[in-house]
Amino acid sequence: MARGKKSKIGDTRISANGYHYTRTRTGWTLTHRLVAEDKIGRTLTPEERVRFLDGDRTNLNPDNLDVYEIKQASREKKRARIEARIEELQAQLNEL
Repeated sequence: MARGKKSKIGDTRISANGYHYTRTRTGWTLTHRLVAEDKIGRTLTPEERVRFLDGDRTNLNPDNLDVYEIKQASREKKRARIEARIEELQAQLNEL
């Protein structure tokens, strides 16, 4: 898509990190998520992720996509990391 042109629903683009994005009514969405949703016949939940079985972000073949649910422990670890970072930043702010 050319710069300065308004994108239409269904337009796609590839970001610098190799992920494909598709324009939807609600905004830009990762294309592999759309393909996976079509494959399983429903919308993905916030706890579900999609991985490329061969590691190739350009291979959007539905057979190459695997839907999995992130584990509760993963969410708890992430929350702990974020809270620790907040505490660290608050300490730095207090020093100033």
